[in-house]
Amino acid sequence: MMIKNIKLITIILVVGLLVTACNSSSGKKDTQVVESEEAHNEEENVVLLTKKQIEAIDLKFINIEKRNITKGLNVTGMLELAPQDKADISPILGGVVNKLYVFEGDVVKKGQVLLTLSNPDFIQLQQDYVTNLHDLEFKEQEYKRQKRLYEEKVGSGREFQKVTSEYRTSKSIVEALKVKLHMLGLNTSKIERGIIFETMNIVSPINGIISLVETNIGAYVEPLSKVFEIVDNDMVHADFKVYEKDISKVKIGQKIIFTTSSLGDLELESEIYAISPAFEENPKAAHIHSKIKTKNKVLTSGMYIQGKIIADNVLTNVLPEQSIVREGEQSFIFVKSMDDHSNEVPADEHEDEEADDHVHEDETKIEFKKVQIITGISSDNFVEVKLLDSLPKNAQIAANGAYYLLAEMGKGETEHSH
Repeated sequence: MMIKNIKLITIILVVGLLVTACNSSSGKKDTQVVESEEAHNEEENVVLLTKKQIEAIDLKFINIEKRNITKGLNVTGMLELAPQDKADISPILGGVVNKLYVFEGDVVKKGQVLLTLSNPDFIQLQQDYVTNLHDLEFKEQEYKRQKRLYEEKVGSGREFQKVTSEYRTSKSIVEALKVKLHMLGLNTSKIERGIIFETMNIVSPINGIISLVETNIGAYVEPLSKVFEIVDNDMVHADFKVYEKDISKVKIGQKIIFTTSSLGDLELESEIYAISPAFEENPKAAHIHSKIKTKNKVLTSGMYIQGKIIADNVLTNVLPEQSIVREGEQSFIFVKSMDDHSNEVPADEHEDEEADDHVHEDETKIEFKKVQIITGISSDNFVEVKLLDSLPKNAQIAANGAYYLLAEMGKGETEHSH
């Protein structure tokens, strides 16, 4: 009986040892698999470049630096003119174009003659003025005579009232004709001396540039029809739209940095001087008007502009835009490793190492690790960066060629998968 118990205990011990050995072996395999996966993931985020490649793309290195970066509100809009800085030119009287003095794009001054019109009615208006003016002179003398007789109680009061009425009516007719002639730009003093103008001059009411000409010599121009359009682009201002959710961030006096496609990357500056009290519908937005501080002759009303309303300056970690690559919604930088990686040399070729030193030196590779970051506000070609993991002090980051590094990494992953 005792012998049987001893045998049973022995069997149990042997089985236990076998199970322990198996578990230990399995654990080691699991650990090796995890370590292998981690190494593979680490390898996927690394790219190697030779010194020749680095020289070929003129790769430079930088450190993350602290810099004041502008925090603001992105807006879009157009260049606009105030109503008093643009004009539609329409003649009061119609007529045939006798002479045309300007073309589209011409710079004109206030009062400058743009064209002349001829029309018989125009001459008749001057004649009516002269006729009524002479009639007024006669009625004025008769009025004075009847007034004196009435005051001396010699003349009839009824006759004096009649003469007074006729005199005042004649005077109002002359004044009305005089105003019309002034509106046509005529000198009534010359007309009163018998000088009759054959044509009517159409003049510019403002300084500016001819942006539209709607007639030609010999054409008949209808009364009050638009013949010219003049704009004073020296007075152009930047008009932006701000949506309802952002309007509380906008104040008079804030600066706006903006660009327009006509001037490429050139940044211009303006300052808010007025905010519309009403919102537009679809989309719901308010207009803000800003005076342009940096004038440029290229700026013309109607140009589309993009800008940023300057709200604040923030001291933060930044990198140049060209050092950052984006894959979908994620952003990355490439950090240079502290160690170089040289090509391995097979054991049976060690005797040739000295002869191939120069070749191996050129093939020495430098490691770059792709590191994910979070980007923030941007200004002046710099971007705010936030690190998900800390970097070594004075870590060297690829300042340019980041997309080249990303492409090389893609090639490496393709070769590895084969």
